[in-house]
Amino acid sequence: TISITPIFVLEDAAAIDSLIESNDASYVAHVYCRGTMFREIYRSKKNLAGAIEIPASKLFGEVEVDFFVCTEKEISQFASKSFNEDYGGTKFNLEKTDILAYAGKGKFFANKSALELRSISALMVVDCNNTSREPMRIDYDGEKITILLCKEDYFNYKLLKQRKEYFGVILSSLVLPALMEVIHTMKDDSGDYQKKAWHVALSKIIKESKVSGPMAIAQNILENPLYKCFTLLTADENAE
Repeated sequence: TISITPIFVLEDAAAIDSLIESNDASYVAHVYCRGTMFREIYRSKKNLAGAIEIPASKLFGEVEVDFFVCTEKEISQFASKSFNEDYGGTKFNLEKTDILAYAGKGKFFANKSALELRSISALMVVDCNNTSREPMRIDYDGEKITILLCKEDYFNYKLLKQRKEYFGVILSSLVLPALMEVIHTMKDDSGDYQKKAWHVALSKIIKESKVSGPMAIAQNILENPLYKCFTLLTADENAE
């Protein structure tokens, strides 16, 4: 679990304080992770609220946090003595979720342990490329490697991933060859992807690996996917 404890300090903002006390506004923290596309908004009525707890599996790499004070409902004729004199006593009608104050952006890195980095979900995702009857391909541009499947293959992939006995099939037929291709490509890349989260994670794993070659390294990361595949598929026969 990753904990974030925001501390809000409002300076010369009695009008905003009053709105928060009357439940017409809230302190807001917006958390966004590029590596996993996790996005969530957390609200509080206290400027020193309890810690925001986020499962570590939902964050990877750079995480951005924006801090606001936002309205909770429509507010008519809002004004504050802290307004710049250029406003000349102007009053504003506010909509729900309008921003009353912005405290800027913070960043931190959700680093994973060596064990978490070996989870394939920390490195790869599977998506549809909206083509028909085309072979799979790999997109390196994101913070995770994306295995792109045609519509027919993606539909069948979603069916199989719901059945435990086919987990090994997915690893062996889809993830293993993709991972081998990625590892092979990393040897010859020009540095375009070296700052990507997946590249950083895989580079560390490859450096610490006791085996060499794309096939051996990929199988080691996936913990012998062929064995898992055969074991799961023959479970019923072996039970007899």
